[in-house]
Amino acid sequence: MPQHKRSLALLYSVNPFGADHQSHEHDPFYVPRYADRMRELDLQGDLPMDTLDNEKIEHAFRTQLFYSVTDSVCVCQFVFGPSFQLYRPSQLVELVRAVTGWDLDMEELLRVGERRLNMLRVFNAREGAGEAEDSAPVKQTIPLRGGPTDGVSVSPEELAQAKQVYYSLAGWDSEGVPKPAKLRELDLPWAIEMLPDSPREENI
Repeated sequence: MPQHKRSLALLYSVNPFGADHQSHEHDPFYVPRYADRMRELDLQGDLPMDTLDNEKIEHAFRTQLFYSVTDSVCVCQFVFGPSFQLYRPSQLVELVRAVTGWDLDMEELLRVGERRLNMLRVFNAREGAGEAEDSAPVKQTIPLRGGPTDGVSVSPEELAQAKQVYYSLAGWDSEGVPKPAKLRELDLPWAIEMLPDSPREENI
């Protein structure tokens, strides 16, 4: 439930191919039990469920990059992942090294996931989808009723603020469109021509 898993509310909104619960690691796993794994992604791994602060947003973004990698190299997310899965993130690095012969590290592997994420966003931008489409259903803003999550929800204001923090982390503009500088950083200069109002030099 995105009302309770607050980073899930954010990812449901900004994920480039729609709401998907398998696009990042959920809030209940960002706890001390898995902190050693989260540190492999340069995350601390200890935040309460009821926060959607900058650290929780970074958790959503960094684990999204890792899940994007698993899609890119075609491994099962129930086997490789940042928390409860059979193998930890560093073991995916070892696997890719063994299969390809490339001497890459975790950041280089996450860069693969980031390239994929940015190409998806560029496609969306070219088709006219941006910040306005990064929205949540009204139901998500309605507080849950009954039980330990009674009254819990994510307000439109919280979500709007979280989106802008997320966009900034990703190197995108306020409309959720990748900036040319980010695309150059990711060795995707050809994608700049696909952006609306290319070359968008004001966002460099």
